[in-house]
Amino acid sequence: MAFNKRQFYVNTPDGDTILTEVFQEDDKVTILLGENKRIDLDVESAFELADTLLILANDMGGYENE
Repeated sequence: MAFNKRQFYVNTPDGDTILTEVFQEDDKVTILLGENKRIDLDVESAFELADTLLILANDMGGYENE
């Protein structure tokens, strides 16, 4: 059973748009990128990924570059 499913689009530097879905299922966090890429993470790894992405995006200026 999936909880808190989030869907959004991410953009590549080349201008491609990819549907991204993130949801919790059992004891894992699942990330679906497009139609054929799936990443299953334990909760600790999901937090580590989220922290790292926030730090990198913040270092790049975040929304200021838009």
